Amino acid sequence: MKFLNVVASGCSALVIEAAVPPRDATEIKSAQIRQLLASQLSENASIIFPSSDQWDDVTHRAAAPRVNPGYLAVVDIKIANEIGVPFLAVTGTHGWTDDISRIQDGIQIRMRGLNHVTLSPSKDTAYAGGGVIQYEVLQALYRDGKQAVHGLCECVSIMGPLLGGGHSVLQGAHGFAADNLVSARVALYNGTVVTASENENEDLFWGLRGAGHNLGIVLEFEVKVYDIHPDPWTFTTFVYEADKIEEYFEAWNQLEDVVADPGLIVLNGYYRILPDVNNEKPLLVLELIYQGYDTAASQYIDAYRAIEPIREETIAEISWNELFDVTNFGRNDRVCVPSQNWAGYVNSVTRWDPASMRESYNMFSDLVAIKAYNTSTFIFESYGRKGAREFPDDFNAVAPEERDKHNMLAAFIFWTGDNQTELATARQFGERLQIASRNGEVAHSYVNYAIGGEELAQVYGRNPERIQRLRTIKAKFDPYNRFGFYASLADA
Repeated sequence: MKFLNVVASGCSALVIEAAVPPRDATEIKSAQIRQLLASQLSENASIIFPSSDQWDDVTHRAAAPRVNPGYLAVVDIKIANEIGVPFLAVTGTHGWTDDISRIQDGIQIRMRGLNHVTLSPSKDTAYAGGGVIQYEVLQALYRDGKQAVHGLCECVSIMGPLLGGGHSVLQGAHGFAADNLVSARVALYNGTVVTASENENEDLFWGLRGAGHNLGIVLEFEVKVYDIHPDPWTFTTFVYEADKIEEYFEAWNQLEDVVADPGLIVLNGYYRILPDVNNEKPLLVLELIYQGYDTAASQYIDAYRAIEPIREETIAEISWNELFDVTNFGRNDRVCVPSQNWAGYVNSVTRWDPASMRESYNMFSDLVAIKAYNTSTFIFESYGRKGAREFPDDFNAVAPEERDKHNMLAAFIFWTGDNQTELATARQFGERLQIASRNGEVAHSYVNYAIGGEELAQVYGRNPERIQRLRTIKAKFDPYNRFGFYASLADA
């Protein structure tokens, strides 16, 4: 395998990797790319070969080697089209859909150079480059006493989750990340750059917020920002033996029956082996992440304390700029470790069925009893209801089911290496866990967590008119399906 890499540090990174073509074909395409780029590279651009110390930094990704695109280059869209190869824009490298692996002998457009963050003169919006990650936006806005609606993992891009909706610890107040997009500068399939907003290319703007992976590459965007509330955050953790599963989920259901708006409270639960407590069987955990004192946190704490956890811990007085480090979503936490296989099998449900969750636990226990998968996690979480549901179903392309089915669960299966038998075992367990945990509800999967191969209605919504609207937008702005490697709307 022969490699050539080109990085334009002033804007997007440009990487060239010849994967499997014959030597002469590889060299011809690489020569074409070098010739076409020579006159376009910025002053700070450089050509990087595999021997460079930067090579691993610009080509590794999360969920690898299971997700394993093969790149010929990272260049701009026009060059990719001229040479006739597929391309993918990359920032945080945390997408795990199988669809990405369909890119072979293709081009990576590395976005990390587009990482500026600027508060607008009005101070109610912020402008950012399409290559920023969450940590950069959080820290930049924090200095001005502001915050934006974004995901939890500090190493993940802002734009990637937003394009599929974007769950957030702030969604109970402000909706999804996609609900807070004001405008975007978008590179289309042919390299044309357009603005999408409520007043320009309104159909593109509608589709971008929920199905945006299909439509273009966001070079710059504007989002709403909010004053940071002075009240601190609190992080409370309860740990239980598995005999509490039924009580745990019944309590969750009962609390939702009586608490219509709990305030800014995130419920992050999971099954996982905790070696310092039990090295053989997965335990049951609930983490409460909440802000301030005007919430229903005390009701949740009382209810879950009554179930008699074997461990309880609270960390209080957490500032916004430290929250994600403290709650284990920081840049150095396991969620941000690259180059490990990560497969997610996800459902969204309206209500927990304790019997289904017991069945899922038993299956998951069998999985993590196999050493290769013993760091896997089965999550169940709710980020908040009120803010997300205040937006009408037709506000943007976020599936209405994503607003209604607010409880999300997923088997996150971790393992290392490229053993095909282990991959097959992981897939088998993942599919079984997904079916068992569906609680008998009609299948819906959060598009950003989807494994690939789902029917369009499962990720974009069950309304046929809605799917047709999205297909029409796709045909208009990406008629040749150049952006077809992430739950493509062009797929049957």
